[in-house]
Amino acid sequence: MSSEYISIAASSVVRLCCDRFESGDWSGRFYTRYQEKPVSFRNTGELLERLDGFYNWLGYPQASMENRSFRKKPSERRVLQETASPQEARIKQKGERSIVVNEEAMNKHQGEKATFVVRIQYRQNASWQGQVTWAEKNKTVPFRSALELLKLIDSTQEAPEESWDRGDE
Repeated sequence: MSSEYISIAASSVVRLCCDRFESGDWSGRFYTRYQEKPVSFRNTGELLERLDGFYNWLGYPQASMENRSFRKKPSERRVLQETASPQEARIKQKGERSIVVNEEAMNKHQGEKATFVVRIQYRQNASWQGQVTWAEKNKTVPFRSALELLKLIDSTQEAPEESWDRGDE
């Protein structure tokens, strides 16, 4: 195996930069290894849709169930192409998955309120399971659902020690 090989699991990590927390809702941007520009989100619902779109586009982790919805789903391609350069858009249209940002460059981005490194390991039972690292405190905690992930992120604005200290066990 060449030294340039990067596991798709490692490349599915996102850096979540949370800039504002108003009325219990986050806004900000997240970075992936597949494009230089961030994917922005105006609220927590949009964050979840765009992250799910990214993982669908990447094909990892593979969803064990398909979500049901009664409204039109946003195109996964559109989610990433909204902020993509023309070159990145061409790559994505062809279905290629090329890493364009190294880990060091991705890790330079910081949120105004908080920064998280999200590692989704599984998408089972119509939710996500994985680990989240609160970058400013260097604390990592596992989560069993998207709701638990959101509660952990929200707790950084309230009582973080209760939720985040369980990762040290």
